[in-house]
This record gives sequence, C-alpha cells and structure tokens, in this order.
Amino acid sequence: MNNDPPLDQIQEPEVSTSELDEVIGANKDLFDKLNKIPEIEALGTVLEEDEESTKEGDETHPLLDIVHKIKSLYTENDLVRYAAWAMVMILISTTALTILEYDMFNSNLAEDVDGSFIFGKTEPNWLDTFFHTFWWSVVTFTTVGYGDVSPITHLGKFLTIIIMLLNFGVVTLLGGAVASVLVAERLKGDDTLDESKFNDHLVIAGWNATVPSILKLIDANEDSTDVVILVNVTDRDIIQRAMTGYERLDITHISENFTHESVLRKAFLEKAGTFMILPDNSGLLPHEEPDEDKTVLTCLTAKSISESCNVVAHVLDVENVSHLQRANANEIVIPDEHVPHLLAKHVTDPGVPQFFDDLILKEEDDKGLQEVKIPRTLNGQTHNKISAFYKFKYGWLLVGYAIRKAGFSLDEQMGESGSPLIRNMIKEQLDGAGINLTSDEHVVVEINPPDDYKIDEKHSALVLR
Repeated sequence: MNNDPPLDQIQEPEVSTSELDEVIGANKDLFDKLNKIPEIEALGTVLEEDEESTKEGDETHPLLDIVHKIKSLYTENDLVRYAAWAMVMILISTTALTILEYDMFNSNLAEDVDGSFIFGKTEPNWLDTFFHTFWWSVVTFTTVGYGDVSPITHLGKFLTIIIMLLNFGVVTLLGGAVASVLVAERLKGDDTLDESKFNDHLVIAGWNATVPSILKLIDANEDSTDVVILVNVTDRDIIQRAMTGYERLDITHISENFTHESVLRKAFLEKAGTFMILPDNSGLLPHEEPDEDKTVLTCLTAKSISESCNVVAHVLDVENVSHLQRANANEIVIPDEHVPHLLAKHVTDPGVPQFFDDLILKEEDDKGLQEVKIPRTLNGQTHNKISAFYKFKYGWLLVGYAIRKAGFSLDEQMGESGSPLIRNMIKEQLDGAGINLTSDEHVVVEINPPDDYKIDEKHSALVLR
C-alpha cells in the first residue's frame, strides 16, 4: 500500500525560511559525511592515478609509432614483405660481389663513367664500386642483364647463379602479390579495411534522414566510440557529404547489401560494440515506404554471425516488434510510441516536454542525460553513497541506473546434464508455444531508487551533466 502524500501537497507546500534552512543544512551535513567515507576518498586518488597513467600511456614517441606502422605494414601486406626480402637479398649479394670481384667492377666503372660521376676524386673508390655493383645486381636480378660485365672468379659466378635462380622465386612472388591485391580490390569493389582499428565499433545498416543526426550526437559524446561503419547502397556522393564535418568520428562506408552475411563480416560485425539497423530508404521514391522485412532478416543474419552482438533495431511498423523479438534483437526503437505521451504532457505537465527537448539538444555539447560507467571500487555501495560521489566529484546529478540483464539460457541452466534429445524436445515445445529463451543482454532502468539500494557490476549510472 502506498502511503505517500498526494502530489498536490508535495508541489505546493508552505515552507518557512527557517524550515528551508534546516532542510538544506541537514542535507549538506549528510552529503559532507557521505563524501568523507573511506571508499570515496580512496577512489578519488585511484581515479587521479588512472587519469595520469592514461595520459602517460597515450604519449608515445613518434619514432615508436613509425616503427609500429612499418611492422604492421610488413606483417599484413604480402607485397611489402616480398619486396623487403628481395631488397635484402640484393644488398647481401651486392656486398659479397663487391668484395669478391672488386677489381673487375672497379675497372669497368672507370671505363664507363669516365670521371662524370664518382665519389672518389680522380679514381672510383669503394663506394663508387659498390653502387656500380648494386646496379648490376638489380639488372641481373630482374632478368634484364646487358652482359657488359660478368664475374671472373668461380665464387663470383656461383653467387651470380644463385642470384639468377632466386629471381624466379622472388619476382614471381612479387607479381603474384600485386595480382592478388588487384583481384581482391576488383572483387570487393571497395578499399580494404584495416582490421586493427575495428574493435567495439558501431555498425549502422541502412540509410535515412536520421543518420546524420545520429552521427552528430555520437560525435558530440566524447565517451562513445569514434569508429563507425555505414553499410548501405545509397549514392556515394550523398554518403560522402554526410561523412564530413565531424571532429571525432572515423567513418567508413561499405556500399553493399547489408542483408548478406559476407557484407556484415566485412564490417567486422563479430567485433562490433553495437549494430544498429535502420529503415532503409536507399533507392526509394519519396512516396515509397522502406521494406522492414530487411530489418528482421538482417537481425537474424547478425545473430548467426555473433549471438552476443548488441543489436538495436529501429522499426516504423509496430507489428514487426514481435518478429524482431523472435530474432533476438536486444533493443527495439519505435519512434511514434513517445509522441502521445509528449503531446499529453503539454496539457497535464507543462514544461516536461521542453525538459526532454533540452536534454536532447544539450547532447551536442556533451551535456544532458548520459550513461557512465561506475568505478569498480564502488560496487556493493548504496545509492546515496554513489549519488554523493558523482555530486561532489563531478557536480553531476545521479537520477538512476541502467542495468544489463541477461535472458534465460537453457544450455547454461542444464549444464552438462540431460541428453541432446531432451534438450531439443524442450526447445521445440517452447518454440511452438512462442516462448523465446536467449542469453542475450538487454537494458532495464531503475529511476530514483531508495537510498539503501545497492549496485553491482551490471549497473551503469544515469547522470545529468
């Protein structure tokens, strides 16, 4: 039974100045005491140390960055790797031939150059001879070979034979690497994506007028991911115009059908943090409606690639909600669902709709209502202590929590017990009854809980910045 006083008595109380000062003083003392608890004092030091270590970790030496890029290029690109080995072989052979056949190459250089380009003053020195031998090695290595000079010693001839034989393998590999790159580009019809930067990124399938606004809000929130992949078949010029003007976002466009499994794998969906499916207006006339069957099909395809993938689906037709639920969509957004409430609030509670509008617009300045991670050291603490922490540490108002809940997994509950026949029979009965068991996570919220409400590692704070 609810014993709370009527709302009109709360909204219009008669409060004297002394009573107001007493309430403010009592709450101030409470917040002061909460702010001095050992957990929060210790946490402040931990957070400062984490921030300093993060800054130190971000500051890397430019030379190390160059070395890392060269190493990545060598390990990931066959063409670069083969070319590097070819250059090493040529340098080794050049050095050996310069030592073994120095007199022959030196005299040939003196006759050919005739003093026009030498490092020595009057006669070619060792460096001149080395460069001349290097040129001869490259010519021989690439099977051009003018025959104007050849080794004299048996060891020099044997080394030249090795160089010519190695040419067949290295040059063939180089040609094959170039051909494979060209064929891959031709087949993909798009630039090869650098897999190393795609981790916990955002993939948006489909295109409509809301995408630029979505990207703008994500760009404004510094805590969100900055790597985005757009998958749609909208005209490239339209996408290119929409991809410009963002300060943080690194946006990649894949111009292919997002319902295909191979396309979603190309977007590294199995490594994505969130997969957003939107009503797709690509190629539609103004009077045509998007085919929302593609949304359901894409959700099923995404879950077949990664069952743990966090799928957020935007639908226009409410009838498709049940289909998406069966497809294990984590979150389903129905835009028209909130319109009646906002319209009614203009009558019943003026100011509430404007409040929501302001929260959305404030997002552009990294303000408003946002979800933030709660430090691990505060797990197990009560709501009033968490609230005091955010109030005094950052000046934020804690309004509630987002809680990640997992569905029921039959395999997890049964463990190794039960035969496969019994498992399949149970699943068939549940599927026939329209009951879907899934271990996929979804988010529920707890707004303004009691002071003694305890949080755990599944909670994130909803704060008003």
